Amino acid sequence: MFVSNRNFRVAILWLAGTASALAGSFGVSPLRAELKGAHRMEVLTITNSADTPLEVQVQAVAWSTHDGEDQLEPTREILVTPPIFKVAAHGQQVVRVALRREPAPDRELDYRVLLTEIPPPATDEFSGAQVALRLSLPVFVAAAGPAQEHLQWRTRWTGDADVELTAENTGNAHLKVIDFDAGFAAGAATAHVPVTRYVLPGATATWTFKAPEGVRRNSAVHLTGTSDRGAFTADPVDAGT
Repeated sequence: MFVSNRNFRVAILWLAGTASALAGSFGVSPLRAELKGAHRMEVLTITNSADTPLEVQVQAVAWSTHDGEDQLEPTREILVTPPIFKVAAHGQQVVRVALRREPAPDRELDYRVLLTEIPPPATDEFSGAQVALRLSLPVFVAAAGPAQEHLQWRTRWTGDADVELTAENTGNAHLKVIDFDAGFAAGAATAHVPVTRYVLPGATATWTFKAPEGVRRNSAVHLTGTSDRGAFTADPVDAGT
């Protein structure tokens, strides 16, 4: 993957799964780290499927969500080693992710590990845009005490058939919403909303979708969905218009 020093762009891939991923020539497994109790370190395996060597830089950041937007801040609470390395063609490299502080007593701690490709210098003949790949992996540190997500759901109709659905996590652990079906009155069609979004403790997430044809405005909504903790159902509160 050639990248120009004068016209540089980073393509970010936010990983939300639990197995492995491969994007271009740069792969990683597993796709998230979960640290709990005595388990204070996770091992990531970086794979280079290209015919040329790969150089990668690793950084840990604190992760929070404000007004629906992810916020990433530098942190020293998570140690990643090695911080920069080269992977031979068709080779692998192990990266260790370790917690440097005590878990919080009553709240999950949330971080991300950023793995950024360092492209080789462009040749004099190359004049295109440079694109480097960055993988962003979530790191969850479980609370020392009991922890549980608790989502409060609200709906608001914003148009003739537009439904704004908001989930507020008042618990102290995350929930990853994978998808859900929004059902309305008996006999009405359901709206399937495929999503993959983490709702962190104290954060909110919002989805907007169209109600099926024939559904009356301000109709009650019933949710049936899947998450990283299994199936869930919910009857959102009508927040008005």
